[in-house]
Amino acid sequence: MNSKSVLSVGVAVAAIAWASSSAAQEAATQSAGSSDTGVQLEEIVVTGRKRARAEDVQETPLSITAFSAGQLDRAVVKDLVDVGRMTPNASLQPSSQRGIQNFSICGMGISGSTPSDEPAVGIFQDGVYWGSNYGAVGDLFDMEGVEVLRGPQGTLFGRNVTGGALAVRSARPRNEFEGSLGAGIGNYGLFEGSAVLNAPIAPDVLAARLAVQARTFDGYFTDTNTNTDYGKSTTYLVRPSIRLTPSPDLDITVLAEWYSEEGDPTAARGIAPNTIPGGPVTLPEVEGYVTPKDYWSVSPNARGYNDIDVKFAMLELNWQLGGGVLTSISGYRDVRTRVETDYDGTPSRGFLQQIRYDQDQFSTELRYAREVGDWLSFTIGGYYFEQDIHFGEARDLNNGLQRLGTRSVLENSSYAFFAEADITPLENLTVTVGARYTDETKTASAAPFGSCSFDLLTCTFTGPRKYSDGNFSPKLGVSYTLDNMLLFASVTRGYRSGGFSLRGTPLIEPYQSETVTAYEGGFKSDLLDRRLRFNAALFYNEYSNLQRTVLGVSPEAGVIQSVFNAADATVQGLELELTAILTDELSLDANYGYTDADYKTFIGVPNPEDRRFVRVPRHTGSIGLNYERELENGGSLSARVSASYTGSYFYDDPNLLKQDAYTLIDASLSYRLPSDITFTIYGKNLSEEEYSPWGSTLGALGQNLFPGAPRTFGVRVSAQF
Repeated sequence: MNSKSVLSVGVAVAAIAWASSSAAQEAATQSAGSSDTGVQLEEIVVTGRKRARAEDVQETPLSITAFSAGQLDRAVVKDLVDVGRMTPNASLQPSSQRGIQNFSICGMGISGSTPSDEPAVGIFQDGVYWGSNYGAVGDLFDMEGVEVLRGPQGTLFGRNVTGGALAVRSARPRNEFEGSLGAGIGNYGLFEGSAVLNAPIAPDVLAARLAVQARTFDGYFTDTNTNTDYGKSTTYLVRPSIRLTPSPDLDITVLAEWYSEEGDPTAARGIAPNTIPGGPVTLPEVEGYVTPKDYWSVSPNARGYNDIDVKFAMLELNWQLGGGVLTSISGYRDVRTRVETDYDGTPSRGFLQQIRYDQDQFSTELRYAREVGDWLSFTIGGYYFEQDIHFGEARDLNNGLQRLGTRSVLENSSYAFFAEADITPLENLTVTVGARYTDETKTASAAPFGSCSFDLLTCTFTGPRKYSDGNFSPKLGVSYTLDNMLLFASVTRGYRSGGFSLRGTPLIEPYQSETVTAYEGGFKSDLLDRRLRFNAALFYNEYSNLQRTVLGVSPEAGVIQSVFNAADATVQGLELELTAILTDELSLDANYGYTDADYKTFIGVPNPEDRRFVRVPRHTGSIGLNYERELENGGSLSARVSASYTGSYFYDDPNLLKQDAYTLIDASLSYRLPSDITFTIYGKNLSEEEYSPWGSTLGALGQNLFPGAPRTFGVRVSAQF
């Protein structure tokens, strides 16, 4: 689909929505008062624009999908991967290692586990940016909500959000005594337990909250060497927080979190080398995950391990000052990862890998937001970020004949100043202007493969080398309110940081920042007396100096990875979202995303327009039915069934290894007693689709794939008090 086709579709959608809005307004006028007895769509407020007050998501002039705590609970959401399946044009997938995000939105993301790779989709927990892709796929538990902002968010969020931003907000302490207890079991040896306690310590002044969760399961696979379960995992999450409100104009929140995950590494599925040189390799049609052609097995005495430890702390202050709100958010995060993986996924000891990764970061943001009458709303602020990364990798190749290691060190600091304002010159017309300036410095030292002993105790480093850059990212937008519809359009700039490739290769000249100019237009509408919600958006993004991780095979080190400014590209697409109340007890939600990502240039590639982007499906979509009924005994019954579709995509830039399209079907049923005890049964991937979020080519060793979860089901019970 070319740009003219996308534009034609967008015009048609807008025309349909305009006609629907007029018809809906007339119908609502003829049936005035129906809202007094009928069910309406819930209002979801978002904070993604950092304004003086939270905004209704339908009044926010940008592409954003928001999920409340209730929506996350009804969908039995475990982590951000589940959130991605309910969001158009979002592919929120893990990588080949547990806990490492390879998130993509609107065609832009990363693919791999190189420690120096900057994300294209930024994650913000309670207002704090995660500077590392490691430790970024943890459990979502006791959340107030999740916001998915699609497209570049360079003005308010800064660098490394060329694809979009994910804003995760934990539940905050409240001035009332409440809590919950939960437990669950499922197939593959799943057991989980949780507890939340919220208590006022000094009424209306000081409140505290504690959320605790533990989960363990035996793994989805079998080690064919020992005939034992493989993929075992145990996770713990502890999140204490306090909120101090010494006066009506001031509130202070302190929140800490500890997350731990340990067990087996991600399961690799080895595939024999392709017999057709240059031809694409696809998953064979197999039963289960084991056939004579491909393997699920670890090498003898190479079971491996996975150990992730994440510590997080945040201090937030909101002070009503001068008619506005002064907000300060400071955060600290520490990530420690230790992994050993039989990476080739075959019975031979062809590629054993050990990873040692340590990252710590500190950031602080100070901003002031105010509404000046009905004509002006603005936010201004400053931001500072610093992090240190220490990375080590050891490889055991060719049955122990080659044993070598690599290490690298990265120091990174950045500061920024930003401002954004909504100006309303006419009653229904708003103009948005904004800009951000960022200054960044990186210092790197590296010891490539062959410069370190296998135990990583002895290394010969090169460096340090320094990289610095400044960036100016402006934004201009316009929105217009008409009847039950919000029309909006914008043009914005964004960028992804440059730096050094730190994955076992010599320390060379730094690659430069990746920049994007993004155009977006769309509408949001609430129709039929707020019983039908229909949103649509078009986007067209122009990228320069695209950073691409290039995989190669070295006789000395096996697979090696380097990052280059390899390409220029355009990414365009369409997003549709629909929510409808069919009856007072039955509702439907659906979305569709289309992404057309085309390379204009690609170094060393004769026909770049024929290449598909890595792990970017052209088509994504989901549909869900929700049923809720209040019972005469004071209890309630709720159910949800949903299906999410992901189109085909390639795992690599040469487009040799492909994942076919797949559909995942989930369902849940909950019964709440009058005593606030709830029983839930659920199932995921009920049709047992075979798919792999990640895969790679390994030269003479063939290919490997990292399969997704098969059919899972379980039972949960929770009690509110």
